[in-house]
Amino acid sequence: MSEFAVAVAGLRTPAVVAGAGAPAGPVPAPGPAGAEPAQAVRVWRRAQTRALEGFAAAAAFPWLEPWAGPRLSALTGAVEQARGAVGRRVDPRELLTAACVAALPVPVGLREGPPACAGSWGVDGEWLLLEAWTRWQSACAEGEARVADCVRAASAAVYEAFGRRRKARDEALDSVQRLITSSIDQARRLAEEEYARPVHLVQMALPLLETEPFTGREYDPLTFWQAGVIAAHQTGVDWPAGQVSLAAPRAVSDLLLGG
Repeated sequence: MSEFAVAVAGLRTPAVVAGAGAPAGPVPAPGPAGAEPAQAVRVWRRAQTRALEGFAAAAAFPWLEPWAGPRLSALTGAVEQARGAVGRRVDPRELLTAACVAALPVPVGLREGPPACAGSWGVDGEWLLLEAWTRWQSACAEGEARVADCVRAASAAVYEAFGRRRKARDEALDSVQRLITSSIDQARRLAEEEYARPVHLVQMALPLLETEPFTGREYDPLTFWQAGVIAAHQTGVDWPAGQVSLAAPRAVSDLLLGG
């Protein structure tokens, strides 16, 4: 298919995207990321990608402008509708807490050594606590669940280390839970402090959805957390430049740009 044909195909999608967008009725309050929020992100990101490709096509073929202009306007309207659906499904405070979790240093207690009971675990206690805590921190940065629910990623490290052996496993799980509960409390305190400070203005390029070359599966370079932040904190879009403007807490913008 020629480059021109690809451009025209991209510009013919507004009605399809709008039809797949957010419902006009009430939207559930923000909750743990799941099938519904993830689907809302996919709809939005597909519409956003079509808009970015459409504006690139209009720039490549300027004589398309009289025909493309109204279609691009309809497409960006569909993108905004889909973004609103995502924004109503994410909690900005939870996004900020996740950013504060990602910025936490390794707890001092892990550097000093594991708890005394770790000697009965039958595994390297210090390594296990560090592995569990690190998995929890990474899961928070991905944003697929609330920071408290991400403890499942830490628990998985314990179950993997113990295998079928049950002796001392509950003690290890309890130690991991206490460690993460302490870290969550710390992150929430930092988030409250950060929330009271002025927001940080940033611009970033919007990545397109990608297609894996061998499987043909759609891949999003943005994590759920990153997409949620853009949806929640967006203040404007420069479509021809492919950039979005945001006003977000410093911790959020630091993780978004640096993570």
